[in-house]
Amino acid sequence: MLRSFWHSTVRPVVACSLVWICLATVAQAQPGRDKDPLSWDRNVQAIVNRFCVKCHNESEPSGDVNLAQDEDIRQILEHRRTWETALSVVEQGEMPPDDARQPSDEQRQHLIGFIRRTLEELDCSEAADPGYPNVRRLNRVEYDLTIEDLTGLRMNLAETFPPDASAYGFDHLGEVLSLAPSQVQQYFDAAQKVVAELIRQKDTRPELYIRAFGNKPANRDDERVQAKAAAERFATRAFRRPVESDYIDQLMGLYDKARQKDQTHQQATGHLLSAVMISPKFLLRVEQNRPGLYEAYPVDEYELATRLSYFLWSRPPDDRLLDLAAGGKLSQDDILEQETRRMLADPRSLALAENFFGQWLSLRDAQTHQPDREQFPQFNEALRQAMQDEMRLLCSEIVQNNQPVNDLIDADYTYLNQSLAEHYGIDGDFGKEPRRVQLADRRRGGVVTSAALTMLLADPARTNVPRRGNFIAGRLLGTPPPPPPPNVPPLEDVADDGTHKTLRELLELHRSKPECASCHAKMDPLGFALENYDAIGRWRDTDNGQPIDASGEWTGGEEFDGPVGLKDLLLEKRDEFSATLIRNLLIYALGRGLHGSDECVVQDCLKAAQQDEYRFATIVVAITKSVPFRYRRNPID
Repeated sequence: MLRSFWHSTVRPVVACSLVWICLATVAQAQPGRDKDPLSWDRNVQAIVNRFCVKCHNESEPSGDVNLAQDEDIRQILEHRRTWETALSVVEQGEMPPDDARQPSDEQRQHLIGFIRRTLEELDCSEAADPGYPNVRRLNRVEYDLTIEDLTGLRMNLAETFPPDASAYGFDHLGEVLSLAPSQVQQYFDAAQKVVAELIRQKDTRPELYIRAFGNKPANRDDERVQAKAAAERFATRAFRRPVESDYIDQLMGLYDKARQKDQTHQQATGHLLSAVMISPKFLLRVEQNRPGLYEAYPVDEYELATRLSYFLWSRPPDDRLLDLAAGGKLSQDDILEQETRRMLADPRSLALAENFFGQWLSLRDAQTHQPDREQFPQFNEALRQAMQDEMRLLCSEIVQNNQPVNDLIDADYTYLNQSLAEHYGIDGDFGKEPRRVQLADRRRGGVVTSAALTMLLADPARTNVPRRGNFIAGRLLGTPPPPPPPNVPPLEDVADDGTHKTLRELLELHRSKPECASCHAKMDPLGFALENYDAIGRWRDTDNGQPIDASGEWTGGEEFDGPVGLKDLLLEKRDEFSATLIRNLLIYALGRGLHGSDECVVQDCLKAAQQDEYRFATIVVAITKSVPFRYRRNPID
């Protein structure tokens, strides 16, 4: 019965989740602009084709940038992040590279003027398009937290599941979370283990057993009644909405067959619970279609509750959310904002701190990064844990206490224990457990100058200036340099005169090559600002016996010196940083990559943040009230 249940129910749903349909884009002309020097059709497309497309095309997309794919303004707006980067490098003279054919000053200004005007003409007068839905499987974190909410058991069963695939930097996006036949068997085995554990704890934790199996039947006639009540209660919580009577009838068919085979009431009820936990309505977040509608429409109250809870908690809605959904109140603006703020302040929002910031800022990788133990014998697992705790607690404070997102760049507090305080050279008695500490200077505080991040962005035995600079330019400011060309020689091979050189000297020699200069000009100054932190994040004043020069000038002409100067630069660019955070948080919330019209949501969130000291909860509220978060479309047949 269970096998046929899967074949008849799971496979069709899973197949639907893997269907992707590409929409053809029809080229648009620019009526009335035939005499405009900034007309795409008349002037600008020819400039792009002549000076850009030779390197940035479909077959050879230098730096993973393909400008040949955009034949009209609508497509340019769809790929606006690419064109924002193009505007930046053209304005600063970084592109075309020095060894390529150069446009005249007039052509360069036409190109700059066109891109700037086109990007500024983003039309947000109409509601943002929520896009077409995808079926989202629970990833490993969500599965374990959902089982814990459903049963009260913290079993971490998903640790044995295959790793979840990632897209756009996150591992819970519908487009990459497929469901293979081997996984179906794993889910079945996991469900059996959950039921067995509930039965095993029947005497030691009877409240969990009763929560799943129900009260002890009064007599044989009462057994089926109790089994049906247990199935309906369990399935309603598992499916995150009231369960249909037809489904309960299916489950009771399983129960009756088990009893006909002389299985006990407990065994037969266990089959019902297992069936619920291998149902697609449990494993997949499937939303209901509204046949005949071609325009976007609001998700129903229970779907909104599920979207909200998995965004903020990575787990199912609690009773309060479900009660509001049942009363049709959750979608009211004031209630939705109130619940969003309540959930952010709840300890369960730790999941957002760990899973969003942990992936966007790569902080999860601190768990597996391995410094060279010969070079750094003082590094140990206790210190690693202290580094991770510092970042987890910092990000949790930003989420739960509604701190400004600027604290990720520069906070006047952090979380230390004795081990990490000694690593930072901070005197005092801090104890074994991390606690909140007010900082005396700005060399620490925030993520940028933390031991966890500076270690992650280093090689095992030494610092890595380009990697650190690339992270700041790309991950924090949203303007990553292109990837390096193939066959780049090791840095040590740049100079073979036998003299000891600082990393800055080696990189100066490396970037003297024309093919390397433009990218390193964008990365290296930012990376040099962090050179006082060694490969395990300790402060140092010298490199190879010579004083460290942590000064730099970025491509816009901004000069800075050391980590404090870098923090000041990033704070001056708080709008760029906040917009980058918002884009990533929107991807995380929607479970998909961004579309052209999503930029309107980004700008709305940024305006809300600007009006409230860039506080995190204000950004999250703006996202949960947005059209893409609250609406959906029917999938294309």
